[in-house]
Amino acid sequence: MTTTTTMRLVLACLCIAASLLSAGCTGEEGPFTGQAATEFRSETAGYDDRVEFRFVPDSDESGTYSATCTIERDVSWGTTIETRENVRYEGISRASPIEFVVPREDPLGRVALEIEIRNAAGDVLHRSRTSVAPATPVPTPP
Repeated sequence: MTTTTTMRLVLACLCIAASLLSAGCTGEEGPFTGQAATEFRSETAGYDDRVEFRFVPDSDESGTYSATCTIERDVSWGTTIETRENVRYEGISRASPIEFVVPREDPLGRVALEIEIRNAAGDVLHRSRTSVAPATPVPTPP
């Protein structure tokens, strides 16, 4: 094989590779201009008489979301006190998050909330399980 033939083969391979790579990059679709999926962070506060669960979107714009959740008391026993499926929440934003307040029958009681939050298209944006129990005092050495 001569140098000229080798060069022609290399150039032919490069042309084929370039055309295959550009075919995937120059389709009819335009650039992505859709809204990025909203993420949620959870906040929890435990008090003697209640536990507050908040799910805060990372957006100041209000949106509509649906949530499916299970609320449990006495977490070790798994006593379900409420289940909500595909409940629609409107006007949700950073300033107005999704909130659940669970009354405590006993300050030492344990409470858990398992939740899945979806956008209007049905995409899962957040899924978590959070449980709250009283703090266990740590003995301090004398």
